[in-house]
Amino acid sequence: MTSRKRMEDSERLLAAGRIEAGQSITDVALFFGVHHSVISRLWKQFQTTQTVVRRPVGNRPRITTPMEDRYVAIVAKRSRRVTSTRVTSMVAASICKAISAATVRRRLHMNGLYARVPRVCVPLSFQSKGARLK
Repeated sequence: MTSRKRMEDSERLLAAGRIEAGQSITDVALFFGVHHSVISRLWKQFQTTQTVVRRPVGNRPRITTPMEDRYVAIVAKRSRRVTSTRVTSMVAASICKAISAATVRRRLHMNGLYARVPRVCVPLSFQSKGARLK
């Protein structure tokens, strides 16, 4: 039996699908040519998080789950004119977990979305108003 360090995400999804279809962990491991412990860990991850996507490599654990990331995107799409701070409070109230506005901005950016940036309109001075009219 050959051993590889990593499986591609598509292979991981196929492996989870085969186990859901009724194949044993050992049969799936033989099919993909990996050790059965790899498939066993993958199956445990799928049962707890409903996803088999690899974790990002880094020192810090993720603040939000992929399901919560999708919910952040849905909330931002529903209310387009809301700032990231407001989206944060809306999401935090529903998932009962505190997340930062920077995390919300990052998650939206990963989905190609952007929260509205609050801008303060500076009133023109009297001289500027006169110059503008001319």
